[in-house]
Amino acid sequence: MSETDEAPSAPGRLRRVLPTSRRGRLSLISALVLALAGTGLGTWAADTWPWPKDRYCWGAWEEDSGPEFLGDEAFGDDDDGSRTGKETAPTRERPNGSCEVAIASDYKSSYDGDKVSIRQQVSVKYGPVPKAAEARLAMIQDGFLGGDMVPIPDGLPGTVNGRGGLLVLPKSCDTKDGRPTVVTMNASGTYSSGPSYTQSDSADLGGARQAAVLLVAAANRGMAAAGCAPDEPLKVSSPLYDLPGEPDRIFSTSEDVCGIRGLHLDSEDIEDQTGAVTRDLQTCSVHGDRDGVPYLQLAMVAQPRLAAVFDGIAGERPAARGWRGTGTIGENHAIVRADCAGRPATFLMGVYTDPDRLAAFVNAAAARLGCAPIAPIAPKGAAR
Repeated sequence: MSETDEAPSAPGRLRRVLPTSRRGRLSLISALVLALAGTGLGTWAADTWPWPKDRYCWGAWEEDSGPEFLGDEAFGDDDDGSRTGKETAPTRERPNGSCEVAIASDYKSSYDGDKVSIRQQVSVKYGPVPKAAEARLAMIQDGFLGGDMVPIPDGLPGTVNGRGGLLVLPKSCDTKDGRPTVVTMNASGTYSSGPSYTQSDSADLGGARQAAVLLVAAANRGMAAAGCAPDEPLKVSSPLYDLPGEPDRIFSTSEDVCGIRGLHLDSEDIEDQTGAVTRDLQTCSVHGDRDGVPYLQLAMVAQPRLAAVFDGIAGERPAARGWRGTGTIGENHAIVRADCAGRPATFLMGVYTDPDRLAAFVNAAAARLGCAPIAPIAPKGAAR
């Protein structure tokens, strides 16, 4: 790996010598301008004001360009908060890359005087999907096909929410063995107050649509660096139409989960959330209603480029006796692929897998798409 791959971006180096808050930078700049005024260089300083803003993630994002994490709002009441960036750009020879914007802020609460600490990150990764089936399913399904994800607008193959997203890049960026390359983005962080209170506090991306804009901007820069960019850059120009539903509490073990008739779970302390329900994508997540622990992830993917991330991992045999298509049912993930309404569809179950519950989901999704059942239908009254 080259020296430039290891080093932080230029903005990160500048942050070591320049104050990181807006107030600090203004104080320094004012002092420099006053000093230069008496040396004949004051005109030069005035002509070049303002100084260039910092850029992050291979130049895709500019300081103060909209989302809160790129502006001074991210620092709250802290006049000396810092925002730093580090990155490794993909190249033609090594089409893997990453970038991170980190926010650190420490100040005393005006309410009770406790020390408040904010640590937030926005992380982007560029690279092909993993070769191993389980690793690929865990990366895509557990992280980016939940019930709170929605399709990226304008037909772009991917999903997004207010904390991040995934975009599948054009075929020109595929690896030699045919694996698609994806760009993922994830916002995370913590808020701590006093000696014992800490909660999750993700960096503010400005909502799902703004997150999609950020993700696509990073993808365009990454593809350009890797030498596989399309002739026209990808762009987000439409609003989000397929918004997820609100989480719903499940009050009985006999109650249908995810709106799927006959799909029941053995717990009452859960809630489900249904995301997209389109011909290209259907998602639903089930979590504990108090602790948020994942119980179940369901997804149907028929959008061709998004479905391509699952190519080669569904096996060559039916998931179970009498099932259409091919698939495997593992301990933590299940995948089934079958022709449905004239094109291939991929059906996924994660966290908890059970053939009967998987059958209820895939047949309900298939019926909605207007195709034949995927799993065999049990005779009425027969025990499953």
